Parts: sequence; structure tokens; C-alpha cells
Amino acid sequence: MDTKLADLKFKPYLLVELNQLGYEVVGDMQHLSDAEALRIPGMGARPWRKIAKALGRDDPFPSRKKRK
Repeated sequence: MDTKLADLKFKPYLLVELNQLGYEVVGDMQHLSDAEALRIPGMGARPWRKIAKALGRDDPFPSRKKRK
């Protein structure tokens, strides 16, 4: 969980926003729920999935049905 957020290759404005909120490594975001993380300006489903994968969460959106 010592993966730096910059290593996940997010868009620059999202990295700036996360750094301003005090998040530098993935482990800093471990306490956030899905809803709290997705309220961060610039955070979308794809960046949140990258963070969840780095945190070791299996499925960041468990209650969502998969489309076929």
C-alpha cells in the first residue's frame, strides 16, 4: 500500500486535488468509503478502480450489476 498516487498515472488535475487533500500514497485513502472517494472533484470510476485495486479491494462496486 505504499504505491504513490503519481505512479497510477492519473490526470494532472486529479493528482493536484488529491495532494491538496493530503493524499500522497494509496494507503492514505484506505479509510474512505466509495461514496466519499467519488465525491472528490475529478474522481471517476476508472481512477477509483485503480485505487481500489492497489488497496487490495476485490470489487470497488460490489452492489452494482455487471452489464453484458
